[in-house]
Amino acid sequence: MLEILVLYYSRYRHVALMAQKIARGIEEVPDCQARIRTVPPVSTICEATAPEIPEAGPPYVSLENLQICAGLALGSPTHFGNMAAPLKYFLDQTSGLWLSGALVGKPAAVFTSTSSLHGGQESTLLSMMLPLLHHGMLILGLPYTETDLLTTRTGHSFGRHG
Repeated sequence: MLEILVLYYSRYRHVALMAQKIARGIEEVPDCQARIRTVPPVSTICEATAPEIPEAGPPYVSLENLQICAGLALGSPTHFGNMAAPLKYFLDQTSGLWLSGALVGKPAAVFTSTSSLHGGQESTLLSMMLPLLHHGMLILGLPYTETDLLTTRTGHSFGRHG
């Protein structure tokens, strides 16, 4: 059974809903299982700590979750054309995995949500790809032949009903 990590940050649940749909799609593939994880928010208060287990939603991700996954789907809302700080904060802690080459050759995909059609989706997706490329992961995407991409009207790639 191949375990695909669906890792995301979501402040207003839009990216969380996308993550659930991606996980559902993963589990439709024979011999694949999705593991949904999130990251805690980043606080401007230096003394603030998040509980080890969130009050609601999936558990927080660990470096081990990332190390043992067979593939990764990484999601973030768009914040000024960039991934959200909590996700970047987690990725900045993966140097040990980079040094060991733990993620080299693993497939990865990225996804985002914005509040508008021209909200910086492309640059956000690129910002999430950069650390994955440094890890040697293989970036996968939807091909242009996917006709549902031609009917997108709401700023994401899930057609009309996202």
